Amino acid sequence: MIYFFYNLLTTVVVVLGLPFFLIKLITTPKYRPGAAQRLGFYPKEAAEKLRGREVLWIHAVSVGEVIAALPLMRELRRRYPERKIALTTVTATGNRIARAQAKEADVILFFPFDLKPIVGKAIRLTHPALFILIETEIWPNCIHALFKKKIPSLVVNGRISRNSFSGYRRIRFLMSRVLPEITAFSMQTKEDARRIIALGAPPERVRNTGNIKFDITANPLTGEEARQIRNDYLLPPEGPIFIAGSTHPGEEEIIIKIYRQRRKVHPDLTLILAPRHPERCSEVEEHLRTAGLSYQKRSHPETGKEVLLLDTVGELSRLYGIATVAFVGGSLIPHGGHNILEPAVYGVPALFGPHMENFPEISKIMKERRGGIECDGAEQLGKTLEELLNDPGKRKIIGRAGRTIIEENQGALEQTLTLIDQQLTAV
Repeated sequence: MIYFFYNLLTTVVVVLGLPFFLIKLITTPKYRPGAAQRLGFYPKEAAEKLRGREVLWIHAVSVGEVIAALPLMRELRRRYPERKIALTTVTATGNRIARAQAKEADVILFFPFDLKPIVGKAIRLTHPALFILIETEIWPNCIHALFKKKIPSLVVNGRISRNSFSGYRRIRFLMSRVLPEITAFSMQTKEDARRIIALGAPPERVRNTGNIKFDITANPLTGEEARQIRNDYLLPPEGPIFIAGSTHPGEEEIIIKIYRQRRKVHPDLTLILAPRHPERCSEVEEHLRTAGLSYQKRSHPETGKEVLLLDTVGELSRLYGIATVAFVGGSLIPHGGHNILEPAVYGVPALFGPHMENFPEISKIMKERRGGIECDGAEQLGKTLEELLNDPGKRKIIGRAGRTIIEENQGALEQTLTLIDQQLTAV
């Protein structure tokens, strides 16, 4: 009965929203990629690759989940070379990141709308032996269809933020019906485990395995590697580099202002500015022009510019390796933050704002052990950047602490793989 009302509601929403969706499709280019796939119309070549194979279907909503899934996919490819891997995303940016970095995936597709006939068609085309949901985005019809077909589903690296928990509690009548149909839950923290149980997950199926985002590996770049990257990106061969990565509206203006101030003292300072959504680069360009800064875009490289505007996807993580100091965006404004471990793994000091709701445990431990620095606003961010640019010793201490934190908290990936092995053995 619950699913009847859920499907009735979603059908009404789709019917009422269809005209707006079509208008957006026609007028806004970013809504066009994957439109057919969201309706369950997957390319023939994708269906051919998966036909007759025991597929591992991994669903990663957006960029953060895709990045988290990369080490998992590498290990799954190594352990199960005979199986196919299908990776789905919801956002267009996540899909582009997946295409750039998820080399282990045999097919990369958009996740279907959670309507019963569309989900059913997607499952028939993907032939999953196991459905792996990265973090926590519950789609009732998809979970229910997999359950009815006796296809196990896992929540991996599960996370329930305070806001999400509050929202899910309002529909606990639905969650308490859906969650018992999920085979197992691998949650990041004890609090995440408590929250998913409170929403209706069977306690015996819930484990606290840690955060697989700690299971990233990268060594600080050698001098030759750093020189090569600078050369490839037409950056000055020497001088400090400040990277502001995964920025959002309202943050680029702050970063640009801070950069102009710091450049008065450090005339050789280069800025690499990487908006979270590259389609916003024209907007960011306007800010750069207004500030009177010369810049190059990655897609149109030029030498001798003060700023590199990264208008491509899949390159930021590697660029963090040449940074002197890095700021990770989505955190000065109330967006929830992004992964501050990406620069820290290279031993680069990571700065971030007060809004890290999406990474509460990571930001907490990084602050407590001085592996990263929280800045409560533009003024403190500017002062902290200046302090670090002037103090190589402090940069080294913070960078070493960040790498140590990552190394000490690794192991979630292996526990997650053990859980997956158990399910595949049982199938």
